[in-house]
Order: sequence, then structure tokens, then C-alpha cells
Amino acid sequence: MVDYYGVYTIPCEVNGMKSRMIFDTGASKVSLSRSFCEILLDNDYISMSDFTGTGGMLTADGRIVDYAELLLRSVKIGEITLHDVPAVVVNSQDAPMLFGQPAIQMLGEVSIKGDKLYIYDGNNAKKSTSTNSYFERWDAKQYNYSNYTYGFGWQLPSDFEWEKVEGNEKHTVFRAVSYPFVVFVNAQVSAKEKDIWSIYDQLTELAEQIDMQVEKKTGLMAYERTFEKAIILGQHAIKTTFKEYFKDSRHKEPVEDYAEEYIFIQNGYNITIAVKVAKEAYDAIDCSDVIADIFKGFRFTVKH
Repeated sequence: MVDYYGVYTIPCEVNGMKSRMIFDTGASKVSLSRSFCEILLDNDYISMSDFTGTGGMLTADGRIVDYAELLLRSVKIGEITLHDVPAVVVNSQDAPMLFGQPAIQMLGEVSIKGDKLYIYDGNNAKKSTSTNSYFERWDAKQYNYSNYTYGFGWQLPSDFEWEKVEGNEKHTVFRAVSYPFVVFVNAQVSAKEKDIWSIYDQLTELAEQIDMQVEKKTGLMAYERTFEKAIILGQHAIKTTFKEYFKDSRHKEPVEDYAEEYIFIQNGYNITIAVKVAKEAYDAIDCSDVIADIFKGFRFTVKH
């Protein structure tokens, strides 16, 4: 941590944007300044859909200030990433940036010695080789991921070297990369339906609409998409396969992928699990067995 005029700040990333926040055990909320929020909005790190409400609170010096509530997709400290962190934007351009109790409680047990912040997993300090929070655990040596919020886990095959990285989509809670394979999970609150097959027609139509919207916004084009009813871990799912084409200023040559996804309903959430592979590799070798092995590692009913 860094001493800043008598208080300690910690380097972090808010939805992927680098910042510093005051580590404040006495703060009841995670607070952002209006100026920082405006930067996030202007650069698409957050959108208006991330805001959840408004309110007022009592500050440490006895003032009542208005604020807007929002949900941060991620707050990253070192190799630890917290997901879906509730926060407020204080209606002041120079309000202090506070890493308060909602985020501190997600970290679990912490202690401060001098300018060092220690974060513990039980009685053992968290190592740089793993990412853990109350809601998720990533074992970087065994390639094993558990998510306690959504109740699933994934044992990735040891044939490849995997790492956990940040996803770009709002509801992406896990993404691991090992060339040429990319694996990720999206989870969001489900509709009232309990059987994904009952909304097969609506979901396939919606997927096609989303493809067109994404293409207009990002240039990412999905083509040759297919849908079929499937079974995964003994329950109904919808399997979709497609190819992607992406070209922008970051790539000298177009990037093309082949993707397989399963969409299902579990624990009140719509969950999508996917494996993508570079189309060049997919065309050159038979990747079907490898992709099948990756999906075999997915499991339900993960308990903390």
C-alpha cells in the first residue's frame, strides 16, 4: 500500500481501469468520485445499465451526501479479482475513492502490518499462484476453478497450461486461456422458465439478434451458427456451434475462431459454457476430442 497524506491507498483495477483507492475499514460502502465515474462512462468501462438506484449517506465528518448506486463487474487487487461489487458514486468531483466494507468482506480475513496488506485463506496467506475470494477459487497449479455464487466448477485438462484472465463481457465470471483454446462461462439471472428447451425458439431468435448487434458495435461477426437440443450433465441444454470473424486496428490479419457453447438453466441462472479455438488450428487438426475433454471437466453443485 502507499501512504497518501496519512492514509493508505491500494492499487487496483475497477472494471479493468487502473486506479488507487483508500483502504478504509470504517467505510460502510465502496465509493467512487463523480469525476472517476465520468471517466469510466466516457471510456465504456461502465454503462448506464450498471446503475441500480440512488440514495443518501452520512459521511465521516457528519455531512449527508447524495449518491448513485451501481454494480462493479470486477475490482482487481494484484491477482485477486472480486466480482459484482456493490458501490456508490458520490456526487462530488473530488470525493475520496474508498475501498470499504462490502469489498473488504469479499476478501475474507485481512491484516495490516506497516504498509503491507495481508489477505488470508483460512490460516494460510493467499499465494500469488492462485486467485481466491469468498465467491470463487482458482487453483493455478491444478487448473481447478470453483464458483460459489453460481454453484459450478471446472476442472481444466492438464494437457495444456491454463491461466485465469479477465473477460470482456458483463456477465463473464470465468475465462481461462491456453493456446489455441479459450474457455469461459457467462452467468446471468434466469427468467422464470426452469427448462431451457421450453424457450428453444425464443432463445435461438434472440441469439441471432444479439449477433447482429455485436457485429454493429464491435465488428465481431458470427457465421455458420447452428442450434440443437442437447443433454449436459443429465439435464436439458441448447448446443450452438459457430465461427467468428474479427478484424480491427489491433490485428494486421483477421482473427477467426471456431466455437462450441452449451446454454442451460441451473440454480436460477442462465449459464453459458463455451470453448473456442483458432479456426486455423480447428481446420488443420481434429479438435473434437480435446473440446469434449474440456467440457467433461465442468460440474455442478460446488459448495464452499
